[in-house]
Parts: sequence; structure tokens; C-alpha cells
Amino acid sequence: MCRSVSLCRDHGDVKIAYQMPLYPMIANYDTESSKDNHAKIWNTKRNHFGWKMYLDRAWDREVPGYAAVLRTQNLADLPPAYTFVGGAEPFYEETKEFVRRMREAGNTIEMDEYPGMYHAFDMIDPES
Repeated sequence: MCRSVSLCRDHGDVKIAYQMPLYPMIANYDTESSKDNHAKIWNTKRNHFGWKMYLDRAWDREVPGYAAVLRTQNLADLPPAYTFVGGAEPFYEETKEFVRRMREAGNTIEMDEYPGMYHAFDMIDPES
């Protein structure tokens, strides 16, 4: 089973028709929105912890794009996508970068932004 859309594309064992990464955790390095982020639910401290648990000893090294999407050099030929992200979200900048790179690679992707909103706001406070 593929762990990433680009891995599925490269190995051809699974044909993914659509991707929907919502407030995605896709860069294992700090961005402008993820460093010194003190938002509720998910913040810099939790983000670092999550990546360390996922990457284990590779945390402080260059990791492959299959493990951290923004490390992927080639985003061409990926399935269409939709994503959304809140403005207070640590993943705000990396999500915008992912959308930009997906479009540059010729993929179809749509994104909604929710200014001032934090990680999982849609589940924590659905009326917001």
C-alpha cells in the first residue's frame, strides 16, 4: 500500500483518483507559520513532536519526498485535489506552497482559506 500519492504515482500499484489533504502536515521543517506558533490544538511544539514520532532518527536529516510531501521534487501527474487551511494554522504556509507547486506542475487543485482559524477548527467549533 502506498504511503504517499507520489509513491503511488511512481510505482503504479494504486491509482488514486482524488486527494483531499485537509490542513496537511507536509513539511518536516519550520515555515513562517509553523515556527513560534502557539495556536490551540496544533502548534510548533506538537508539530515537532509529531514529526519526530513519524520520522524517528531521520528528524534532523534530509528526508525523502515520500515522507514529507514538500520535499518531493516532482509533483507532476498527481490526481486533482482540494484542501483548506486556517490562517492561524501552523500548516498555513506549507499548504499554500503545496497548492502553488501543484499548480505549477500542471495539476488541478482548489484551496479555501479561513483567516484566523486554527487546526481542526471545523471539528472543534463547527459553527465558526
